[in-house]
Amino acid sequence: MKNSEHFIASKEANFDLHELFFSITKKDSTIVSGNDTFVRISGYSRDEILLQPHNIIRHPDMPKVVFKILWDHLKANKPVAAYVKNRTKQGEYYWVFAVVFPLKEQYISIRIKPSTEVFSLVKELYSKLLMAEVNTDMDASEKLLLEALSSFGYRDYDHFMNEVLLAELLERKKLLLENNSDVDSICLAPKHELKITSLYCSSKILLERYDKWFEKIDLFYRVKSLFEEKASVLSSLARSIVFLSLNASVASYKIDTNGETFGVLASDIRTNAKENDILIGQIHALSESLSYSLNESIFLVSSISLQMEMVTYFVKELFEDTNGALNNSVYVLFELVHLYNKKLTELTLSMDTSIQKSLIHLEELEQQIMYLGYIQVYGVIESARSNDASSGFGEIFSQLKSLIANTTEEISVMKKMGESFFRENNMLINESKEMDRMLNKLEDDMSNMKNIEG
Repeated sequence: MKNSEHFIASKEANFDLHELFFSITKKDSTIVSGNDTFVRISGYSRDEILLQPHNIIRHPDMPKVVFKILWDHLKANKPVAAYVKNRTKQGEYYWVFAVVFPLKEQYISIRIKPSTEVFSLVKELYSKLLMAEVNTDMDASEKLLLEALSSFGYRDYDHFMNEVLLAELLERKKLLLENNSDVDSICLAPKHELKITSLYCSSKILLERYDKWFEKIDLFYRVKSLFEEKASVLSSLARSIVFLSLNASVASYKIDTNGETFGVLASDIRTNAKENDILIGQIHALSESLSYSLNESIFLVSSISLQMEMVTYFVKELFEDTNGALNNSVYVLFELVHLYNKKLTELTLSMDTSIQKSLIHLEELEQQIMYLGYIQVYGVIESARSNDASSGFGEIFSQLKSLIANTTEEISVMKKMGESFFRENNMLINESKEMDRMLNKLEDDMSNMKNIEG
């Protein structure tokens, strides 16, 4: 008997890469709904699993700290993602990458089969956490988890889950594309007696629109990385110019001939450098704000892509069901997509404002640096005229020329990327409005359909 139980416990339940499943729970974790795939993989009948606590499928191999982090996020009304090992009614196991979204008084959990290299690292980490939890408290376990994530290159758990959500979705799409050669027969059957055919085909079109948006994530990363890098470089260059202006002031006091002229030039450099420093500080603050918004937009786009795929998959399940009836769960899923689309629209509008302000400040900085270039040229002329190599002004103005050239180059790169992203972001704003219209139409189509379960 024990050998039989051990065999079952070590057996993985069938959960294919192309499958998705979701469950909807109350805030006390009671299961109120789920799709057919969720019911099948759990091993329970629908009647057995509904109204049960979600921990009915919890596997004993799961570290408790993972659920602590999950509940910390949900209680703060924040979405959360995690790798989770579950157990079926028969005692088999299956791994999922779960993303849980708070929605009013419910939680919607969407799960996919994990397939990235990170997943292997996480399985090893969970084993260590599980052993550690035998001898330590929850705080120590959480510290160990965060230290491990840091060693993997993640700042904190939110950074980890955002990056891994994107990685899992990208890997899943790649693998499905490599293995999928089937033609979708549902949308090739427009005369099918079920009106749900139309809903499925419409949801699939919307999914394809979101997938195109999902492809923009690479641009988000490039803008984020470039603005973070260049803002830091500009700050460093500004400090160098301020330091050089101080050296120029000191040098002007050491010479008798033309000392007053060099003192004025040094003062002009210092004034210009301070003004530049203020502008660069504003650009840096806007870059940090834009970076945060881009991080958030990456998570939102990833989430909507997953949500919309879940909607399309679920509608297909309903299509293939013998009675072909819709139920209230599909409304909840669409409500979730609608909510996140609204968040994304608001975020793109916010980014539009940030990038416009950044471009204005970059333009102002460019003008300031141009004026600094005039000072530098005049300084070179005066330095040559004074013929006083000991003053050091020749070297000072040579260094200033190099700093001006470097700053001008950094500004140019930021402006080009900013202008390009401004155009792309405006396209996304318009696209978001169009997808909102399509979502509203889908909701109207559902409301008009017959055979909807109450």
